[in-house]
Formats: sequence, structure tokens, C-alpha cells
Amino acid sequence: MKKSMTTICLLLILSTVTAGCWNLKEPNQLAIVIGGGLDMNADGRLEVSSQIAVPAGLGGPDTGPSKKRSFVVVSASGKDFMDAGQNLQTQLSRTLFYAHRQTILIGQRMAEQGMDKYLDMVVRNPKSEMRSVIFVVKDGTAKEILATEPVFDPLISTALGSVQSALGMKPYYYREFLCESRPKGGTVLLPAVSYHSTTKRFIYSGAAILNKENSHKLTGFLKPDESYYANWIKGRQRSLTVSTSGSQSSGSISLRAQALKSRIRVAKDSNGMRVHIHLSGKGSLVENNSMRDPSQEKQLRKIEEILSREVERAVNKLVFKAQKQYKADIFGIGRHVHNKYPGEWKQLQNNWNETFSRIPVTVEVQLRYEDPGQTNSSI
Repeated sequence: MKKSMTTICLLLILSTVTAGCWNLKEPNQLAIVIGGGLDMNADGRLEVSSQIAVPAGLGGPDTGPSKKRSFVVVSASGKDFMDAGQNLQTQLSRTLFYAHRQTILIGQRMAEQGMDKYLDMVVRNPKSEMRSVIFVVKDGTAKEILATEPVFDPLISTALGSVQSALGMKPYYYREFLCESRPKGGTVLLPAVSYHSTTKRFIYSGAAILNKENSHKLTGFLKPDESYYANWIKGRQRSLTVSTSGSQSSGSISLRAQALKSRIRVAKDSNGMRVHIHLSGKGSLVENNSMRDPSQEKQLRKIEEILSREVERAVNKLVFKAQKQYKADIFGIGRHVHNKYPGEWKQLQNNWNETFSRIPVTVEVQLRYEDPGQTNSSI
């Protein structure tokens, strides 16, 4: 009995010794990575950039804003992500910590080479943050964007995470990129930013088209207004301002549309497959430079029709561009074909973009108003 009690006491003592956090690192031992960037050097090597928060530059509620810079950007090249990361670590006295990364930026030259072989670490590493927003940098490098000074936020990564919400879009997280990348066929549409040399700040530049059938190589870019319509079709646009083209004599009208909805129908008959896209939304008139009076039922219906046809024309032009210029399914129509015709999808998925470019696509838009604003006809 006495021997058993001695053994139990020894085990309890050992458990208190070994149960501690033996590999714990204090915050002042970590270099907290807020944003990451991937670029391709002129010599074809991978360059990894990290935006690292400088706590002393962030200030606090008691100290107020600091005169020190709130971040630092460090870069290094390597054979792959981890090799470059190890070379980057040689520049720092603290251990790189990726669990708080908010943004991933992909330089255009990197995107043109294809993304597949460089993204394994981001998925495999258990310390990698899947909720990072991801952007492609148009006509520039990721390092260039990470080094810019934001207007309102202390860190550019925070600002990049907010820009999509400010434009009425759902933030596009890396985990969603992975989900879209897994199924075969079609493309992935990533938000794009670019560096404005005059203001030395970033601007939203639309969307980048990455071809899933070709190692996620960059196919081209959509303009900002085109990206809003593409996101509307994909169910990623929450709100959007729609304006009529309006001549000097007729004037223009603008509607702030919300509650945006999208429905894609795929059908097949003796003539083959066809697609119908139905878009709808409702909102408030925010500007009326025409002579139409929205308080009159007939005039209001005409305004709604004009706005709906305006969007219809824009979306039809976008569909034509996707099918004829890029030959890329940027709308996710392949997913609907897969759901409705799973047997046929097995034969279509490997060359879906080419098939999509030949399918008849029709578009229907219905916009409705909820509030005419604070006046009737134009002042």
C-alpha cells in the first residue's frame, strides 16, 4: 500500500512538470504577419513578401496614435514558399507567425505563370489562416501594394479586407477560393487591385479570371463595373448603384439596388443546351436628372423598365465578352450543369470553357423601386 501511494505521488509530480506549455512563445518573440504577397522575379524565382505589424506604431486607447510606422514589409526569394520564408526569417529577430494573416496578394506576373504549384503550403500548413481575403494585383506586384500607406486604417491588410464590403460585395476569402478551385471545369474570379502611382495608394481594379483548366493561369481582367455584374450573377453582390446612360436632353437616373438575387436555369432539348440568367433587385432612387416624376405610377414603371433594360444590355455585353473574347465560364454556370446533368458533366468538365463559349445564354433583369427619394420630379 505504501509503495502504491509513493508511485501515485511520483506520477502526480511528473504530470505537473510535463503538463506545462513547453513550446510556448510570448508575443514579444513573434513577428505577426498581417498580410502576405507572392510575386515572380524577373529571373523566374518566387518572391514572398510579408507585412508585419509593429505594435509600437499602432498606439492604443490611452496613448493615442504613434509617430512610428505601424508595419514593416520584408521580402525574400526562394525555390518555394517555405524556402523563401526561411530566407525571409534571416532578416528578423522574431519568429514569423502566420495565424493572424488577413490578406493574400498575388502579383500579375505570378498569376500569369499559374497558381497551382505555389499554393500547397497555404493549404497544408496548420498555422495558415483560411479566412484571409485574396486579391490579384493588376499591372504590379504584391510587394508594392503591401508597402502602401492606407487612408483610414493603420494596416493596408485591414483596408483591403474592407474594400469589398464598401463596394457592396461579399468578402472573398481564401477558403472560398479553395472550394471553387476543387471542381473541374470553368474559371475562378478573384478580386483585383492595382497601385495608383499618383496617389501612391491602391484602387479596386475589377476581377481577375483564372483558368482552372490550365493550372489557374491568368486569362484576363474584368473592369470594375463588369465585376459587379459578374458577382451579381454568382450571388456575391449585395448592393449596386445602377445608372441610365442618359443623354444631355433626357438626363440620367440612378437607383441604389439592394436585395440582389440571381437565378440560373439550365435546360436541354433537341437543339442542345441553353442557359437563362434572371437577375432581380429593389432599392431607392438616389438621383433623378430627368423630367420623369416617380410619384406617378406610369412614370415610375417606365423608370424601372429603363433601368432594367440598361442592366440587361450591360450583362449581355459581359456574357458576349466571356464567351467570345475569353472563352471562360466566369459565372459558375458549370456548377448548375453539374447539378442538373451529372452524367453529362463527366464528359464536359475537362473542356467546359470551350463548350460554354458555344451555348446560347439569355438574360432577363427586373429592377423595382421601394423609395422614390425625398422629392418627386427633378429639381
